[in-house]
Amino acid sequence: MKTEDLKAQGLTDEQITFVMQENGKDLKALQDENANLKTEKSQLENDKKVLTKEKEEKDKAIADLQKNSISNDEYNKKVKEIEDNAKKEQEEYIFNDLLNKGLDEAKVLKDDLTREAVISLINKDKDKLKISDDKKSLIGLKELAEQYKKQAPHFFEKKKATGYEPVDPDGDKGDDDGGYSMATNFAKEANKSESQENKSQFFN
Repeated sequence: MKTEDLKAQGLTDEQITFVMQENGKDLKALQDENANLKTEKSQLENDKKVLTKEKEEKDKAIADLQKNSISNDEYNKKVKEIEDNAKKEQEEYIFNDLLNKGLDEAKVLKDDLTREAVISLINKDKDKLKISDDKKSLIGLKELAEQYKKQAPHFFEKKKATGYEPVDPDGDKGDDDGGYSMATNFAKEANKSESQENKSQFFN
């Protein structure tokens, strides 16, 4: 829908503004609905993968029990371990999905190095985060993002009068005196302290 088309229909500027605003609301609602459907589809696909793996492992445990390779106690212990691991995988998937959405909402830059640095910081503070009961948000993430924004503003998009714009990745990232920015040092320290095997792990 274009302004010119509405003018051609004889609408006034006031009417055109109203129509465009309403059309924008409808478009936003459709985009949100589409995003939710994609999220639900991804969640269902992950659930299917986890349940398939859980069934295969339980079938193997039953086979071992039938062959007397394991005792009843060992079988019960194995089943509980399988169920706990499946629950852990599902929670980790939800956590990571909500984390990425939360970082988008907080306007964290989307390049890999920035996301890796911010996630490293969040990993240290993960005890301050909790998945909401409706599993639609991470409680405490907004507060952490605000804290990081004060400490390392270069991790976030710049806000202008016309909205947000990404920071130029090739632009000056130093302080006014030409030295490294706090964000750069923050990223270095965060990455230095995190071991490779624990990278991007939130549920040890």
